[in-house]
Amino acid sequence: MVFNNREGLERTFRSIAAQTDHNALEYIVVDGGSTDGTLDIIRSNESLINLWISEPDRGLYHAMNKGLSMASGDYVWFMNSGDALYDAHTLEAVLRAAKTGAEFIYGDTMFISPEGHDIGLMSKVTPKKLPLNPGPNTFAGGMNICHQSVVVKRQLAPEYKEQYRMVADIDWIIRILKKKPKTALCAQPLARFELGGISQQRIRSSWKERFHVLSRHYGLFPTLLRHIGLLFRSVWFQLFAGK
Repeated sequence: MVFNNREGLERTFRSIAAQTDHNALEYIVVDGGSTDGTLDIIRSNESLINLWISEPDRGLYHAMNKGLSMASGDYVWFMNSGDALYDAHTLEAVLRAAKTGAEFIYGDTMFISPEGHDIGLMSKVTPKKLPLNPGPNTFAGGMNICHQSVVVKRQLAPEYKEQYRMVADIDWIIRILKKKPKTALCAQPLARFELGGISQQRIRSSWKERFHVLSRHYGLFPTLLRHIGLLFRSVWFQLFAGK
């Protein structure tokens, strides 16, 4: 998914091209009608791409639903422009996990700055530790698996709920985990996630949406109590994550 982010998209393309077996990917690019030269970057990398589309959309999750409808592979894996696969062997690790019959494959995430510099692993720089056996209640205390480090069997993947403008990914993963898929934790990180996205730029609205999502899945009062803890986590991360 990309919109007017040619530099970030180049980073994503480089990570795809570096994979030892990138031909195993069905690579789909959904552009929201960019006007900054992003289309030139897409066209110059068409040898990597199976399908691409460029047209206005109703927002990020509408674009992701477009990508989901275009996909024909066994698994789906969403990356936004600026995000990247962790290293050249990431796809190998995912394919090994897929061979075990896993339906929900996940791993740690390296947070990176908009300039592409490493900040630290999600499990190290935040209080959120990777769960060993994720299930329906895994996200009751907040999102402890980054969306970009989740690979899901396509048959289990529902559409994103577009009424959520910033945290539909949390709802999406919870709905998948409620189906109790067979899970596999990869030993290595799976993605490099660029901080500074829409949910971080609009913190208050993002928290309001997340509270609504978690309340719907886990109940109002338990979610209220947990959000007190989540607030302290957020303050801690804002103060110390970049140090």
